[in-house]
Amino acid sequence: MEAYKSGQGSFIRLSVNVALVLVVFLGAMELYSWTQDTDDKSLIPIQVFQDLPLLGVPFSWKFLLCTGLGLGLWWLIHRAISKPARVDTLIETELELKKVSWPTGAEARNATWIVVLVTIILTASLAFFDIALVSIFKFFFETGGG
Repeated sequence: MEAYKSGQGSFIRLSVNVALVLVVFLGAMELYSWTQDTDDKSLIPIQVFQDLPLLGVPFSWKFLLCTGLGLGLWWLIHRAISKPARVDTLIETELELKKVSWPTGAEARNATWIVVLVTIILTASLAFFDIALVSIFKFFFETGGG
């Protein structure tokens, strides 16, 4: 399948495909470890294949199933994100990200400290009002309102 608008949006396409491969690989690994709960190590009758580890994983029907499902899922999702409308969205996203004025390291640190300071002040003020309201309600409900 030839790439739609080849040469455009190459960074974002590469990023999406790397993320896709990582997610599918981790999902297939999780499925494989989930299927290892049974005692059956291999249903392949030939002894040579039972003893042949592939990347430290016993060559079994579970391995083949998880690998096939992972590759099939990757192929389906890759085809889905290769449709022209989705590719145009990815290309436009990359173009817009190139226009963004990213903050410098010092600006990012200053903004982070402001957020931390405001969060601490808001947390302290909410705690103060909570304690004050609890005290007021205890006073009115325990003494009968005066």
